[in-house]
Amino acid sequence: MKRRSLFNAGAGGLLAAVAAQGAQPAARAAEGLAFKPGTVDEAIPNPGVGFETFHCFNGDPRIEKAANYPPCATAYYRFYWDKLEPREGTYDFGLIDALLEKGEACGQGLALRFMPTAPTNLKRGTPRWFVESGKGFAYTKQGRKGWAPDHNAPMFLAKQEELVAAFGQRYNGHPGLIRMEIGSVGFWGEWHLSHTKPPVPMVTEANAVKIIDMYVNHWNETPLAMLIGYVPGLKYAVGKGAGWRADSLGDYGHWSDTWCHMRDAYPRKLREAGAADAWKRGPVAFEPPGSMRDLERYVPKRGGGYDTMWNQALAWHGSAYNAKSGSIPEAQVPAMNRFLKQCGYRLALRSLVLPEVPTTANRRLPVVMTFENTGVAPPYRDYVVALRLAGGAEPVVVQASAKPREWLPGRHEVRETLVLPGPLGVGTYGLWVALLDPARRRPAVRLANRGRDRDGWYAVGTVRVMA
Repeated sequence: MKRRSLFNAGAGGLLAAVAAQGAQPAARAAEGLAFKPGTVDEAIPNPGVGFETFHCFNGDPRIEKAANYPPCATAYYRFYWDKLEPREGTYDFGLIDALLEKGEACGQGLALRFMPTAPTNLKRGTPRWFVESGKGFAYTKQGRKGWAPDHNAPMFLAKQEELVAAFGQRYNGHPGLIRMEIGSVGFWGEWHLSHTKPPVPMVTEANAVKIIDMYVNHWNETPLAMLIGYVPGLKYAVGKGAGWRADSLGDYGHWSDTWCHMRDAYPRKLREAGAADAWKRGPVAFEPPGSMRDLERYVPKRGGGYDTMWNQALAWHGSAYNAKSGSIPEAQVPAMNRFLKQCGYRLALRSLVLPEVPTTANRRLPVVMTFENTGVAPPYRDYVVALRLAGGAEPVVVQASAKPREWLPGRHEVRETLVLPGPLGVGTYGLWVALLDPARRRPAVRLANRGRDRDGWYAVGTVRVMA
């Protein structure tokens, strides 16, 4: 049967469309029948976007006690090496398994960092079996004794690769993993060994490349972020597609009255590393120096206010912020909420056009969809654009070949002819849209549209097909 234009549908093929609740009525346009779904204005927690819970999940007592903490779609955890590999060659995968299971129950993905050593704490950080190997350095830091591994020792490099590879083999590309940070070097995995006496040698640039390549090779299906502190490593990592992370957003005087990260460190490091466009390929994430309450001491007076701080985070195309699961002072809430509406990606379906009529004899479904990303970054996962027609015995789901991962801020048109798995029967069908997780094939991204059902699909309208 010849395909009919919506304007030429006669008795042999009649289609009527009714707008979904919250959408503008369907209108005849030059290309056919267009739906314009309604939009929402509130902040939307999405995978990899917005605030994160730190070493806890939504609903945990710590979060319940934290005033003004917004809903989070990501739980952020850091693990010291001695917890991940308590005995040489024996890895505690149960730590990550339990978190992924709880994250699934709480509606949160997981972000991770592996840390090789803790400053001035001989009871945690580096595994005892590695300390006993003698491949490290004793030091004092602020009057306290510590021990750090030799990051250039062949044994250290070999054991880190075994660790990163073992966990990567099990979890790389897991749908519950949002981000892996390139750790494995320095205090807290932050790529520095500062203020030690005598100075502990930093990893060489050649060995830094080896460690970064461990993550690039073994975690190639998971978004990566590099710590901003070590410029040669940052430059190499962003060249491999990683984003970056800074641990002192809003430092306008936390560490010093004459120096701060926001003006004296981050702009210079990003410039020297050529990392200005890294956000197009990998996520940018932040956390405050100290707690959110600490920001009260210097952001309003020295930093120009909270909107100035958050606007800089947006200018750097930030997606995520770990506020350490502590209370947010009331004065910070308005600016925080404005940030949450713009950070990361924020996708809205602006219009959907059916240029031609799907009939009982035609399995082809031409469609034109216009999405807009009003955030400051793209998604960093291969989400799948899907349409669902519900009304027959079983819902019919078809997937587009569009790549939302490439959707930088702005408008994006999806123009395709989708192939239905079988002919449509006569009847009325609900038309729905969703962005699916590529592995689980279920809705994973909240759109800035009205009409979301309990399963995450967005109602666009209804279509009545007659033979």
